[in-house]
Amino acid sequence: MKNILIVGLGSIGQRHYRNLKKINKNLNFFSIRKKRNSPELNKFNQIVKKKFISKKKKIKEISLKELENQKIDLALITNPTSLHIKTATELAKKKINLFLEKPISNNIKGVNNLLRLIKKNKLICAVGFQTRYDDLLQKIKEIINSKKYGNIEKCYIEHKHFLPYHHKYENYKIGYAAKKSLGGGVLLCFSHEFDYANFLFGSPKYTFSSLKKSKKLKIDVESSALVIAKYQKKFETIFDLDFLKKKQVRSCKIQFEKAFIKWDLIKSNLKICHNNKIKLIRSKFQTRDNLFTEQLKQVLKSLNLKKSPKSNIYNGIENLKNILKIKKISKFN
Repeated sequence: MKNILIVGLGSIGQRHYRNLKKINKNLNFFSIRKKRNSPELNKFNQIVKKKFISKKKKIKEISLKELENQKIDLALITNPTSLHIKTATELAKKKINLFLEKPISNNIKGVNNLLRLIKKNKLICAVGFQTRYDDLLQKIKEIINSKKYGNIEKCYIEHKHFLPYHHKYENYKIGYAAKKSLGGGVLLCFSHEFDYANFLFGSPKYTFSSLKKSKKLKIDVESSALVIAKYQKKFETIFDLDFLKKKQVRSCKIQFEKAFIKWDLIKSNLKICHNNKIKLIRSKFQTRDNLFTEQLKQVLKSLNLKKSPKSNIYNGIENLKNILKIKKISKFN
């Protein structure tokens, strides 16, 4: 593992670059980027310099054509969602291992062809659902499988974050999250919630979805979503997502027959309420950056072992298909 290509150097591309440098100082970095006026950001998404200058970071800017003469071990695709599949397909043709930021796309076009190329060229393809690497998610999975608290009766998953606060360094109206053409909207932007629910509970049947556009935000995508899914033909899960709440909330609450648990993804802890007692478990990843770094460590390890990572093209495709199903049954207000 030596040469890393990053396609797109916005906030998430820069985050992955910083974290890869921390993991291995000997990596060589290359980039393909169209937008060269992006500010340089720190891990809190605060501007530290007006422009991110590749040359000063020892990142060599390169074109797609020039890749024919350059060996690349892993390409991170961090451009807008609507460009993911097209970019990944070009790189897969060149037999380059892939890391696609989530979600893998905003539509199904070209997905099967990309999967065919990945299989044909025996490529590793990771997808950026870093929540899959969270130790508390693994703990919840253990609790469910153990049946120690009985069966699940219901679940409530909530993610709310005011869109203008998402990337404070830019006008939210021009960011990808606010634009349908770039793959925005609360369903795609908060797709982590559907992915980790699938990991915990299996495949769902979506029974209800209501989407709303905010007149206040003035964007052309849904700003809130209320979705109900049935898992294992037994219990319902409510997904409550929006771009409107100014104080960010992100949690998963599960009611078992004998206990109640709450996973707080902002505070990075898990509360287990059982027999009038509360047990608090803290994640070993106390910051978002810790979890992003762990994800990349595991992806690099998977590449060295030539083994599919925890979050891969298959759960990435399943996630996209699920979101498209939700959109299909949605009532739009």
